[in-house]
Amino acid sequence: MGHERISRLPGTKKWRNIVDELTEFSSKNNNVGSLADKTVRNVAGQIERMNQDKGVLASFSYLLVLLHASKQRDPHAFLQQNGISLSPSFSLFELARSIKQFNQANCDNTEYATIASQALIDTVSTWTKRDQEQTALFFGGEADPFEPWRQAADGGGFSEISRIYFSNFLGRYLKYFLEREASASFKNLFDHSDFAKRLDSHLNEISKSAFETTKVTQQFAAGWYNKNAAKQFPDASDIQGFVGYALKKLKNNLVFNLDAED
Repeated sequence: MGHERISRLPGTKKWRNIVDELTEFSSKNNNVGSLADKTVRNVAGQIERMNQDKGVLASFSYLLVLLHASKQRDPHAFLQQNGISLSPSFSLFELARSIKQFNQANCDNTEYATIASQALIDTVSTWTKRDQEQTALFFGGEADPFEPWRQAADGGGFSEISRIYFSNFLGRYLKYFLEREASASFKNLFDHSDFAKRLDSHLNEISKSAFETTKVTQQFAAGWYNKNAAKQFPDASDIQGFVGYALKKLKNNLVFNLDAED
């Protein structure tokens, strides 16, 4: 597993430019660099330790259970063996509800668990909506709801879906810390409301920034899956090792990209 850094994607704004546009309403906007730096370094300081959190590991384990179940003769039996109950023709809504319930039952920190479960819900939604044909599988009564997950249950598919997951996770965490750091600049409720509106309108840019950063996880995910999860369900220690390595790579790339903006 090499040490390649991921260069900025064409058309992706620099992180400080995103923060600048978000905070231009504030008279304290002369400290954009500090706000951008604090946000990224707070995320970087927290993110590597999250492979110790039960909620984060539960979220990623749920994804792996879903992929492995899709290859079984009796997928629902495998799900139930792992604490997941879904109806025979489960919908995307039911899947999202199941993810929330699973994470609530397997978490230490509700903050981390909420971010992780929402990141997974975003991921399964994105994956099933990649084209109309896959989306329709969740609504036809006789369609196989596991088919989209079979498409992700190999090295190539896993490298894609795991990147989407970590991108959603990182994007939500950046948003959380940016809101927290920016709150010091709010002089009144109007500033807070203006910032919230600007943040909503810039979520796409934050998502692009996060997706760019998570390219690094895609480079080793396929190899890990083929070795540890293609033929058998991985041990908890293997899952924790993968999540920990991915988060460490994200941390390093976050700091590297921020320093490159100087």
